[in-house]
Amino acid sequence: MRRSFLIASLLILLPAAVEAQPRLMVGGGFSAPQGDVGDVADPGWHLGVGLDLGIPTLPVGLRADGRLHKMAAGDAALRNNEYLTGAISLVFRLPGVGLEPYVLGGMGTYRYTGGANSDPDVTRYSDTGYHAGFGIATGQLGFGVFAEIRYVYIDTDTGSNGIIPLTLGFRL
Repeated sequence: MRRSFLIASLLILLPAAVEAQPRLMVGGGFSAPQGDVGDVADPGWHLGVGLDLGIPTLPVGLRADGRLHKMAAGDAALRNNEYLTGAISLVFRLPGVGLEPYVLGGMGTYRYTGGANSDPDVTRYSDTGYHAGFGIATGQLGFGVFAEIRYVYIDTDTGSNGIIPLTLGFRL
């Protein structure tokens, strides 16, 4: 029964997926560290690029994005903190006229670089993280702009880290 349902669902969604409209998204903004990293890092900045795949007949889409977050160390004895991230999100578009509000959530991998200046080896590790947020976009056809905020939770072996990025950007 499950297999038949899956095949039927794919056959129904396949025509809509073929009409999917990919959009390039480029942006940047403010990054606020939370948790353990928030104790040793000052707020910083981030740059990101993503590909949003929206299906015209459905309010749901997928987005893959990568970001570079840089946050200065709050102490001279520490290196600056850096996260290189790659994430995939499920995007649910809410109805709107002119403005397109949306909520998103997903998971990704987060590569941290930082540590003490006295340590000759830079601390590097990668962990899985989860994110959720909301945003608003304009420009349904062609060039448009977007603004979004997320909460990113990164589960590490030694504790929990988080980032709250506020992003402004454009989409093609």
